[in-house]
Amino acid sequence: MTDTVHFSRRERVVAWLFVGIQFALLGVMVLLPRDIAWIPTATMRTVGMALLVAGAGIGAWGALYLGRGLTPSPLPNGAASLVTRGAYRFVRHPIYTAVMLLGAGITLRAGSWVVLIAFGALMLLFNVKARWEELHLSDTFPGYERYMKHTSRFLPSLRR
Repeated sequence: MTDTVHFSRRERVVAWLFVGIQFALLGVMVLLPRDIAWIPTATMRTVGMALLVAGAGIGAWGALYLGRGLTPSPLPNGAASLVTRGAYRFVRHPIYTAVMLLGAGITLRAGSWVVLIAFGALMLLFNVKARWEELHLSDTFPGYERYMKHTSRFLPSLRR
């Protein structure tokens, strides 16, 4: 567990900008009216639902192992410790993976270019956000760089 974690005002602002943009994109995907670019087939709806269920499960699994260290901010809080068990044994960012699976499920079921574009932007955001977060995790937790070398970012590695 870390002692009190201190980050600059700029770092905290950037962290919350990431969170705000993430929720805005999710809001676009779920709440805005949709164009009809394609009619989802029964298979697309079924696969989409499977992705939604998998995303919810992986997200809950990841959150469970973070415990009091769970925060919407990509900066670790004072209750955070380096977690390498549970879902974190397989990927460094299982909650991001979960939200990406949820987004993929929503996109498959929506049949909308607006949702597809928002999903693409969300994927890009998570890549940038995760890299930024990893810089701060490396500074906060001495074992994080070694963990990074052996654990994939979003998808489990077949080389394990």
